[in-house]
Amino acid sequence: MISSFRSLIQRNWAAKIASVFVAVILWGYVMNDQNPSTEGSFTAQVQLVNVPEGYKVTKGEDTVKITVRGVRSLFVNNNDVDFHAYVDLRGAEAGTNLYKIRVDMPQGFELVDVYPDSMEVTLDPIVQRKVRADISVNGSPASGVTVASVTQASDEVTIEGPSSLVNEVDRLIGYVGLTSKNESDFSLQVPLTAINADGREVSGLTIQPATMYVAVQMARGLTKKIVTITPVPGDDLDSRLELVAIKPEPLQIEIAGAENVIANLKSINTEKISLADVYKNTNKTVKLEIPPGVTVTNHDVLAHIVVKTKKTSKGME
Repeated sequence: MISSFRSLIQRNWAAKIASVFVAVILWGYVMNDQNPSTEGSFTAQVQLVNVPEGYKVTKGEDTVKITVRGVRSLFVNNNDVDFHAYVDLRGAEAGTNLYKIRVDMPQGFELVDVYPDSMEVTLDPIVQRKVRADISVNGSPASGVTVASVTQASDEVTIEGPSSLVNEVDRLIGYVGLTSKNESDFSLQVPLTAINADGREVSGLTIQPATMYVAVQMARGLTKKIVTITPVPGDDLDSRLELVAIKPEPLQIEIAGAENVIANLKSINTEKISLADVYKNTNKTVKLEIPPGVTVTNHDVLAHIVVKTKKTSKGME
């Protein structure tokens, strides 16, 4: 039995090899005809990996187009979610930099192209900074009553957030609204808002604490008067620049006090306005220098500073 089986196997070697060869050719033909190699594209979400702590991270692209080559059956059995695009931020530095987009894909595919093949990522350090807090009083109290003083819990408050936003903040401001019901002293917690030098809100920051305790003292029998505001410029402007003008906003302010105290007052000066950081037309919030015995609703005004480059002779250029 065994010898017969061995004899059967050993006979006709040439025919058997030829049969196998033909079978392989037929299989390859069928596979190429029924399951040919082709190209196609998939869309993948770009993920960030190994993100360093202590930064706000902003990426430039959300998705990429991945072009691959493979047999038709691979395209039938896979879709977008099977392809993974990512940027590795291990060792990344602060600032905006260009990073290579890497791709993980199912086995059997050949990568043809990734578009875009790189992406801008911004790492903005999270920092803290103490900022001046101002309380602004708006509205009108009851008839015959004026604001004698406004006392706030602290002159400075800590803000935290991306350095680009923190550096934009000029001050924090809280608003106290007066109505005809305000006849006597009162206190309240005032929400604080971060604003830039132009008076626009800067969002995306954490303010600690977010509210300020404010006590408002009211007074009767004081005389009121409208006076002008006189800006007082510092002498520290860059030597290449010339101060054209400083215009306060508002131009005038209402003051209150005993009649013999305010009778001869025609204007109130601002604090000395530093120009050391002024290199172009700039807005700055500055405080008023309030004389003793005089009260005002708001101690701050906005100074519009206008500068220009000094003219130089041709021989000096």
